[in-house]
Amino acid sequence: MSRRILTIFLAAAILAAAVPVYASGDSADARLEADLAGIMESHGLDESKIAFGYRRTTDWRQIWYNEDALFQAASVYKLALNMYYYEQEAAGLISPDATYGGAPLSQCHQLSLQYSNNDLSRIMLDSAFPDFSDYKKQVAAYAGIDERALSDEYLYSSKFSVRILLGVLQYLYDRADTTFAEAIDYLKAAQPGEYFKSGVTEYEIAQKYGYDTYDGGTLYVATVGIVYAEEPFLLAVFTRGVAGAGRVIGEICRAFCDYNDAEREPLPEPSAPAVLATSPSIPDVPVTARGAEFAALAALIAACAARIPGLEYAVSLALAPE
Repeated sequence: MSRRILTIFLAAAILAAAVPVYASGDSADARLEADLAGIMESHGLDESKIAFGYRRTTDWRQIWYNEDALFQAASVYKLALNMYYYEQEAAGLISPDATYGGAPLSQCHQLSLQYSNNDLSRIMLDSAFPDFSDYKKQVAAYAGIDERALSDEYLYSSKFSVRILLGVLQYLYDRADTTFAEAIDYLKAAQPGEYFKSGVTEYEIAQKYGYDTYDGGTLYVATVGIVYAEEPFLLAVFTRGVAGAGRVIGEICRAFCDYNDAEREPLPEPSAPAVLATSPSIPDVPVTARGAEFAALAALIAACAARIPGLEYAVSLALAPE
């Protein structure tokens, strides 16, 4: 086996060992399935009432339920709206001192993200996107979805899907230390003890919540956010007509946090193959054997030289000891 091929095999083995697998038996997957089944059964949930998506940021492990269904997300729309303004500010296209509804943009961000102010958020929306479908395209773009793949139902309604909002969260997370650092601070301060934070208290959570009634009085409650566990994860949960929806959302966050934090049994460490030689050079040969090899070689050269006039004498001079 060549050194290059051996290196490739060893690299592959090391990468495999770095990817966690769940222990057999009472696995984290089985526990999560049982936890979610218990939550859904106790609250009478099905695809008509709930959708959720989870992604661990360290390895992009993903779990989805009803992820492409469109739900009213209420004030969750304010997350991508503020992200757009932060990017415009970073590009120097809008000043943080620009006013909306009589308040500077710097203040609007906090009022919109942390306190979910409706009036200022609506003014910001109308100022940047006179046509709401243009805003929906911007949201999808944050999720990496081409506008040509968007349905009319998505474009011309106020509904969103879990898949799109989880993509928005990924965009936010990837730039959380730069463009959106302030936004993250406001989201961490939003609604302590509620929504995701009602189920998980040991970690910081940057969340955007929303609730409102649609369809003649049906309550829609949604929450999306980043849970800053040891391995941070993204979570989006949408509900429709669910009693105590805020608490249910907290229970789902708790289940995914337990799953995310569960001990995972690593693959066995790769063992290096036995080394047969330390180098590709010819193994050492006893001195006596080497002398015999040289004598035989000299005789062969002399025999060949004898066939060429004058060459035999030149060879003998070359081989003669000094």
